[in-house]
Amino acid sequence: MLKKIILVFVLFSLPTMALPHSPLKLSNPMDGASLSKAPIQYKMLFKSPAKLIKFEIFKKGKNDNKDTSLLKSLFKNSDGKVIETNYKPSLVLSERHLIKLPKIDFGSYEVRWRAVGEDGHVLKGILTFEVKGK
Repeated sequence: MLKKIILVFVLFSLPTMALPHSPLKLSNPMDGASLSKAPIQYKMLFKSPAKLIKFEIFKKGKNDNKDTSLLKSLFKNSDGKVIETNYKPSLVLSERHLIKLPKIDFGSYEVRWRAVGEDGHVLKGILTFEVKGK
């Protein structure tokens, strides 16, 4: 009987052990945001401390917003023009990361990021925003 109880406990706890524990809680600009003025920094807030090890921002061209296949999107970085930032990978565990952005103008942007949670899980994501003006 005790073996069955332990087996049930292990089986129910396995799925939760595989989940990353530091997902991105909030970003500013938010994913899909339409802004009237360009941001001067990008803010990322994680659920628990994480090391932000990669941050890239791309300006999308007029034809870059068209739908692409899943297979193609897995093997390419971005169709957009990379925007140079002075971002250096962080070796500090923190819930909040602020990335200073260079001066950007009107257009659509894509942010690609990667982080490592304090539990060792690798997290990554793609966020977009648009600067439209008034």
